[in-house]
Amino acid sequence: MSATKPKISVLIPVHNGAGMLRETVNSILNQTLTDFELLLLDDASEDGSDKVIQSFADSRIRRFRSNTNLGISAARNKLMELAEGEYLAVLDHDDLSAPNRLEKQARLLDNNPEVAMVGSWGELFCARPPFPGFFGRLKQAFINLGWVWCQPEHPDIRDTLRGNPVMHSSSMLRRAALLRDNIAYNPDYSPAEDYDLCRQLLAAGWQLANIPEVLFYYHYHGRNYSLTHKEAMRRADRKVKTDILNLLGQKHFFYPYFLIMLQKLRLKKFLRNGND
Repeated sequence: MSATKPKISVLIPVHNGAGMLRETVNSILNQTLTDFELLLLDDASEDGSDKVIQSFADSRIRRFRSNTNLGISAARNKLMELAEGEYLAVLDHDDLSAPNRLEKQARLLDNNPEVAMVGSWGELFCARPPFPGFFGRLKQAFINLGWVWCQPEHPDIRDTLRGNPVMHSSSMLRRAALLRDNIAYNPDYSPAEDYDLCRQLLAAGWQLANIPEVLFYYHYHGRNYSLTHKEAMRRADRKVKTDILNLLGQKHFFYPYFLIMLQKLRLKKFLRNGND
């Protein structure tokens, strides 16, 4: 690392992510904006993730390891504490960033000091069949048709009642906003700690934004935490929504998930905006 602090710190917590980790890291190392550091935290992986992490020779990479599993919220908080950049870019160990993601998101934050978090649209992909046999390959083919999750460009607190308004693996955070208002990931809300982070930022008066372009790729592989821990996700989701209702002074709100999908999920070839 150079003596000057980097513009951006890219934060990737890793737990048993060896399968896609090399592609994920390379999607950051090949960014058009090069003024960044990449922090990799191996959270007690048991699948050889550490060997993948150690195989990179890029001087912008900083490596850390926990011998005991911290969990996703604590691992994210640890990375934020270690980061030196003005902006913090989040990426999960099995997702990919478009080459111009960091450049476009940093430009938006530079030009909009009231925005504390910026995300983007995300395209779904499946690198290998999520299940064995014919039906697994059929599901893989369906996912790879080019489905894009389209988030609102300027989400407000009411948008959060319909779910997380920023795809967290696409997000970049203003570090000064987190420090000013003592905002961090709360493990009491895991595995919806990212959803709660949006709530905290909005409650503190910050704005959120999404760039209406595909700047990251979400790896849907059937073993995603939100899919394998559905009940824990439902409980955490309800907890965040309860806090939002209390903030708004409301008692009840219900918005069916199928309506969210109809509103946000689009085939890339039919999109009018973004880099389609």
